[in-house]
Amino acid sequence: MATERMASTTVAAWPLAVLETLNGYGVDGPALLTQAGLDLAVLRANPGGRVPTDAMTRLWTLAIAQSDDPAMGLRVGKTSLPMHLRVMGLLIQTAPTLGHILDVAVRYQRLISTGVMVRLQQRPDAVGLEICYLPDVALHPASIDAFVAAHVSNLRRLSPEGGVQQVMLQRSAPAQAEPWRQILDCPVTFDQPGNIVWHHRDRLETPLLLGDAGLWRQHDALARQELEALDATPPLIQTLQGILRAQGDVLPGLSELAAAVAMSERSLRRRLSELDSGYRQLVDAWRAERAGQLVRSGDSLAEVAHRLGFSDASNFSKAFRRWYGMSPDSYRQQDG
Repeated sequence: MATERMASTTVAAWPLAVLETLNGYGVDGPALLTQAGLDLAVLRANPGGRVPTDAMTRLWTLAIAQSDDPAMGLRVGKTSLPMHLRVMGLLIQTAPTLGHILDVAVRYQRLISTGVMVRLQQRPDAVGLEICYLPDVALHPASIDAFVAAHVSNLRRLSPEGGVQQVMLQRSAPAQAEPWRQILDCPVTFDQPGNIVWHHRDRLETPLLLGDAGLWRQHDALARQELEALDATPPLIQTLQGILRAQGDVLPGLSELAAAVAMSERSLRRRLSELDSGYRQLVDAWRAERAGQLVRSGDSLAEVAHRLGFSDASNFSKAFRRWYGMSPDSYRQQDG
């Protein structure tokens, strides 16, 4: 029996952050997104959606090469804001203490990326947030740089003292290490056995500037709901959904989906049946999600119908009512 290859995913806000940074280099960011297999319109319509990690890795590779800046991941992370991370960003923004931030970083990391695992490390004077690679997930070192820089920069915004003691990175030492030390503003070492951000233990309970325990609890409840929804979806379905989303309006056939997860069409069809799903159900769910995005964007119904493969606007409107319980026009007015 063929082995299923479950593709990890990351939040769509990351490729958008890369795009923003590329603008400063005079690089054609949208073209790089296309080369990486990502659709800019899809990303902008749903920045809280998911994209395959391997597409993100391709984008990092292209972006570093075109910008000729090995430290670009740091710059992406430095300029990212908590709001880019959706509910996780709200948790970071309203966290009462650094200890709360470390707690949610571990509990809810999968809302940001399922391509890494995050855990805490302990030593007498510090608590470390370790970002661990997973087997069979190819990550560009810039993705770790971006994660670390975003974490450190957010702490600096929320606490005058920062709280970061040291950063250890697995990546090979760059020819010019100064950007790492400048942007992270703490001792940085390379070629380490793990990627760890060490925090001063005696600052874990220091109140943060924007801390609000009440709002933090509300956002924590939302994060739990999002994680439960993510976990309730079988990994194979998550993988196929990510592939469909990454294609924009180009709908791959069953054979292409099967090849993407290293299975035969017959095996994929059987596995989907076992999961009470199928190609038609996946396509219908993708069309429903994409329809909502396009209707919100203001495109005409005829244009949306054409892009989603409907024969005319009337048939599209009937399908939209089935998906959302209202007409596209009513949905658009409600969204506004």
